[in-house]
Amino acid sequence: MLHGWGMNSAVWESIRPEFESRYHVSWIDLPGHGNNQHITVNNSAHSMDKIVDYILPHIPNGAHLLGWSLGGLVIQAIAERLSKTDLEKIKSMTLVASTLRFSQTDSWPHAMSEDVLNTFSKNLNQDIEGTLKRFIALQFMGIKDSKPMQRELINTLEKWGGASTPLSRTVIPEALNTGLELLKHSDFRLASHKIPMHWILAERDRLIPKEVINDLKSLRPDDQITLLENAGHAPFMTHPKAFIESVVPFIKDHS
Repeated sequence: MLHGWGMNSAVWESIRPEFESRYHVSWIDLPGHGNNQHITVNNSAHSMDKIVDYILPHIPNGAHLLGWSLGGLVIQAIAERLSKTDLEKIKSMTLVASTLRFSQTDSWPHAMSEDVLNTFSKNLNQDIEGTLKRFIALQFMGIKDSKPMQRELINTLEKWGGASTPLSRTVIPEALNTGLELLKHSDFRLASHKIPMHWILAERDRLIPKEVINDLKSLRPDDQITLLENAGHAPFMTHPKAFIESVVPFIKDHS
């Protein structure tokens, strides 16, 4: 299980018991995040290749990968790497509120504006804490009565180390900047691997518009796609039951 930008593995808290009752789960913090802050950008997270280098040894044979948002890009990079060496290592991939490319181009309109990503980059240099909180608010935009969930998420992230920690100190700045660069430039529209993929998208996601479904169908016609109604960018928090019910059958079918 791989989390998204600026977060850590504590984001999965609401579904952790259900998943651990069914599977042997590795909850991995990306380099520079949460419990892996000691793994600095300069050492292991300077590029997508370096991030993949770090994560690969933690993946057992026959694994099912699940990545949320930026984590979805990372598991696609892992799949591309393994397609050249050991395709049998991964049984399936579940991509939650993720996409083949996060930033817009003329040929890929259903994505985030690069101007928005650039604004996050600029604001990080001035106010990390405020930028992370605005990003969390964006994830829940359009979701009714979500303020308590936002506060719960912030509190959960801040307790990742067992003690209260300011949100700005749960991830190192270099990892935040690297993550934004990956969101801007990673592009898997020409991916060649044949690993079974399941896209779980959300109807009210302000970061990954649901219109991308037609693009996915065109480029990845064999993939499974699920759209969760009334959900936002963090559907495992706002709609945990529907989320779990969408994940479990796919993994079972490919086990």
